[in-house]
Amino acid sequence: MIILKLLRNLIIFVCLIYLISCKTAKLTSGDKKTEASKSTSVGLSEAAELQFGRTFIDGCTARQKNDVDAAVKLFTECKQIDPKSAPVAYELAKIYLEKNSPLLAIEQAKYCAGSDSKNEYYQKILIDAYNSNKQYQQAIKVAEALVKNFPNVIEFKEDLAIQYASVNEFNKAFNLYNEIEQIYGFNEQITNNKVKLLRNQNKLAEAEAELIKLTETDKLNTDYLAILAEFYEETDKRDKAKIIYDRILEINPQHPTVNLALSDYYNLQQSPQKGFEFLKKAFQNPDLDPSVKANIAFNYYIRSEKSGNAELVKQGKELASIFITVHPKNSDANGVYADYLMMDNKPKEAAKYYYQAAVSEKSNYKVWEQLMYVYNDINNFDSLRSVSAKAIELFPNQPNPYFFNGFSNIKLKKYDQAITALKDGLEFVIDNKSQMLSFYYNLADAYNYSFDYASSDKAFEDALKIDADNTLVLNNYAYYLSIRKVKLDVAEKMAKRSNELQPNNRNYMDTYGWILFQQKKYSEAEIWIGNALKIPPPNANILEHYGDVMYKLNKIPEALKYWQDAKKLSGGNDKLNLKISSKELVD
Repeated sequence: MIILKLLRNLIIFVCLIYLISCKTAKLTSGDKKTEASKSTSVGLSEAAELQFGRTFIDGCTARQKNDVDAAVKLFTECKQIDPKSAPVAYELAKIYLEKNSPLLAIEQAKYCAGSDSKNEYYQKILIDAYNSNKQYQQAIKVAEALVKNFPNVIEFKEDLAIQYASVNEFNKAFNLYNEIEQIYGFNEQITNNKVKLLRNQNKLAEAEAELIKLTETDKLNTDYLAILAEFYEETDKRDKAKIIYDRILEINPQHPTVNLALSDYYNLQQSPQKGFEFLKKAFQNPDLDPSVKANIAFNYYIRSEKSGNAELVKQGKELASIFITVHPKNSDANGVYADYLMMDNKPKEAAKYYYQAAVSEKSNYKVWEQLMYVYNDINNFDSLRSVSAKAIELFPNQPNPYFFNGFSNIKLKKYDQAITALKDGLEFVIDNKSQMLSFYYNLADAYNYSFDYASSDKAFEDALKIDADNTLVLNNYAYYLSIRKVKLDVAEKMAKRSNELQPNNRNYMDTYGWILFQQKKYSEAEIWIGNALKIPPPNANILEHYGDVMYKLNKIPEALKYWQDAKKLSGGNDKLNLKISSKELVD
C-alpha cells in the first residue's frame, strides 16, 4: 500500500508538471490557479492503477525525449486501462496538435475539456485544436466560456479579442479591449491592438484619436509619440509626423529612431544634405541598433560601388567611420569599414578590420571568406593558412576554406598538408566545375612538388576532363612533363594548344620552346624562347632557358651572358651558379 500511495503522488506530480508546462503567460495577481485533474478515474483496481501509473510516467518520459510515437503508444495503453482519464486525453491532444492531426486533437481535447470546464489548460488545448482545424467559431465559444469562468484573467480576454478579429468581428474585439482598458488603464499593446482593428476598418480618424489618447497619458514618453509619428508617416500625413518628431527631439535631442525618421523626411523634401546630418546624428547614438546602422551603411556601400558618385562615396565613408568609432568591436562595423578601405585600394589595412569582423561574429561565413581572399591578394600566406584552418573548423561543409588552406600550404611548401586539405575539400564541391577544376589543378601542383608524379598527372587529367581547353592547366601540365622529360609528344601538343588559345603569352611561349629544347629541336626552341624574351619585363627563368638554347647551338659567350643576366634577376641557384662557373650546361 505504501508503494501504491507513493505512485499515486508521483502521478499527480507528473500531471502537474506537464500541465503547468503548457502555460505561456502568468495569471493576473490574485487569481487562483486551477488545480490539475487527478491522474486516474476512481474505481480502478489497485493493480490497474499501478499499471496505469507506470505506463503514464513512461509516456511522459518518452514525450520529454521527443519520442512521439512511443508516447502515443504508451498514452493509448493508459486510455485502454482508464478510458475516462482526462490527463491522458490532454497529453494525446497536445501530441496530435504537434503532429498536425487536428481532428484527432479535437477528439481528445473535447473529452478533457468536457470533463472539467474550470480547468484552463483543458479549455485552451480545445481552443488550439479548433483553430488548428480552422473551426474558428467553435474556438470562440470555448474562449468566451473561458473568459466567463476566469473574468479577471487579462490574457484570456486578449486572446478572445484576437479570435474575434480573426473572423472580422471587430466591434466585439474593440469592446473587449475597451473593457480591459477600463479595468487596467491605458496600455501600449492594447492601444496598438485597437488601432490595428480600426485601421483594418479604415477608421483612420478613430485610430488617430486612440494614439493621441495614449500620448496624453504620459506626455514625456517618447515611445508613445514615436508610435503616433509612425502612424502619420504610414497614412501620408508627413507634416503632422514632422511636428511630433520635433516634440520628441525637444524631450530627447539624441533620439536615434527619430533622427532616422527626420533623415527620411528631409530626403523626401529634396533636402538630402539636411537629411544626411540627421542620419549622422542617428549613427552617433550608441543606442541605435547596430544592425540598423549596418543595413544603412551596406546600402551606401553598394550604391557607392555601383554609381561611383563621389559625394555618395564620401558620405558612405563618413558613416562607416562613425559606425566603427561608436561600435569598435561590432562585426558589421568592421566589415563595412574594411569594404571602404578595399575601395581605396588599401587591402593590408582592410585585412585588419576583416579579421576583427570575423572573430567578432564567428558564424558569418561571408566575412571569413572575404578575409581569406584579401590575405591571398596580399600574399600573406601564413595568415591565410591560419585563418583558413579556423574557417574549416567553423564551416566544415564550405569548400573554399579547404581550397585556401591547400593553396597557402603549397606556397609555404607544406605539400602533404596541402594535399590533405584539397582532397578533403573536393568532397564539398557541388555543381561548380570551375571550382572543382581549381582544386584538381592545385592538387596536381602539390603532388608534383611531392614527387608523386603519377598522382600529379592524374589530377591534371581530371582537370582537363572538366575543361580540355584550360590554358593554365595545359601549359603547366606540359611544362612539368618537359622537366621530367617524359611524354614529350603529349606535352608538345598541349603547349601548342595553349599558345593557339592564348597567343603572345610569354610563359606559354617559353614552355613550348622548352619542350622543343627537350626534343632537341634547338633552332625552333631559339625562335619561341627568343620571342618570349622580347615581351617585358625580363624573366629569370626565360633568360636561363635561352642561355641553355644558346649553349646547345654552340654559342657559348651568348649562353654565359644570358645565364649571368638570369642570376642578376633571381639571385641564382646551385645549378645556375655551376653553369656560370663551369661555362657548361648542367643537366
